[in-house]
Amino acid sequence: MPDMAIHTEWKCLACGAFLAMEDVNMAADMVLCRSCNKISKFSEIVQEERDEEILDSIPRRMSVTKTARGLEITYKKPKGAGLFLLMFSIFWNSVTCVALFAVRKEMSCENLFGLLFLIPFVLVGAGTFAGAFYVLFGRMTLILTPSRGELFRGVGNLGRRQHFLLEKDSRISIEESSIRRNHGTLYKIVVEQPGGKPFEFCTGIEEAEARQYIAALLRQMRE
Repeated sequence: MPDMAIHTEWKCLACGAFLAMEDVNMAADMVLCRSCNKISKFSEIVQEERDEEILDSIPRRMSVTKTARGLEITYKKPKGAGLFLLMFSIFWNSVTCVALFAVRKEMSCENLFGLLFLIPFVLVGAGTFAGAFYVLFGRMTLILTPSRGELFRGVGNLGRRQHFLLEKDSRISIEESSIRRNHGTLYKIVVEQPGGKPFEFCTGIEEAEARQYIAALLRQMRE
């Protein structure tokens, strides 16, 4: 509420007329426009003004372009994390290969148990290498059109595509996820879907500015 007190002028979302603070009921989250007699949610008016400020500048590692398919927003992860994962996977896989070579020198029941024991280590090595490859060369791309969105995550044209709706009154918020990393909680963008499970994504974006920018764009594209 402190940010609301700073502003003295708010505009009606329906007609654009200025709203008087005496017509605002913060407890009920409602405001009356005397010009068009429309009652609106005060929080939505505040959010729209904040979104306009957020959309003034594009966050780093993010690009926004207009294409034939719609508004395309691409986010690429910082390369430092990818390089760390790559070095770790090289070290891990080198040690695992040495262990595999030593176990396979002589085939026996004990060596067979040793090979089975090393399977989780091989899987971890493959997983970290794939993760490093994705961080270094992968991307997350949103393609937005009025009322619809498409999310792509992958490398080049190989990856997963998901579609979701952006209805006019759908709630779009940034919430805590159940995923924790480096003793901190990751956040996700939640898009309310008509009569179904909300669409959730962006747990891989750690920058608050990038999450807020994407959420503001999604709210802008609702129809």
